[in-house]
Amino acid sequence: MNRYLKKGLIVLITAFVLHIVFIISFPYAKLWYISKNWESQNMINSAFSRDIPNSNSREVIRPSADLLYSGCGFDVTYKPLIITSSLPESYWSMSFFSSNTDNFSTINENMQKNSEIKIYLFGPESEPAMVEDGIIVVSPSNKGLMLFRQFIGNSSNLDDLYRNQEALECSLIEN
Repeated sequence: MNRYLKKGLIVLITAFVLHIVFIISFPYAKLWYISKNWESQNMINSAFSRDIPNSNSREVIRPSADLLYSGCGFDVTYKPLIITSSLPESYWSMSFFSSNTDNFSTINENMQKNSEIKIYLFGPESEPAMVEDGIIVVSPSNKGLMLFRQFIGNSSNLDDLYRNQEALECSLIEN
């Protein structure tokens, strides 16, 4: 076989293998990078909120200036998490992201018409119990992120949206 053909095949196979490794590992590396300061900032199983994003904001990846962001990083390895909040009358959504950054569940104003919400978040090893006062969400990974977005609009309801941010609670279920 031609010497250049062998070298070309080796380079091609190496590039292919490295590409596959990158595709598999990048989502996990991305969440690791995002979450590396969560523990020091007490953001695991605890609610956080952000101010209105602008062009210099870096706390939320690719933020929208029309949305107010809050959420919590979660670790449901040993106990389920209860998430509660007041809800706005305008658009809102709660999106759940697993450790590989897959969005595995989203709840929004079309699914929940009440003024408050209660979510029970279980890990992959948990067996969800019956609940009568909330929504059950099962995460495919023990760690991840819940992101709560609220539509700002013309800012006339901004005080209410900030109150909703303050009302957001994420706490482990205690036996």
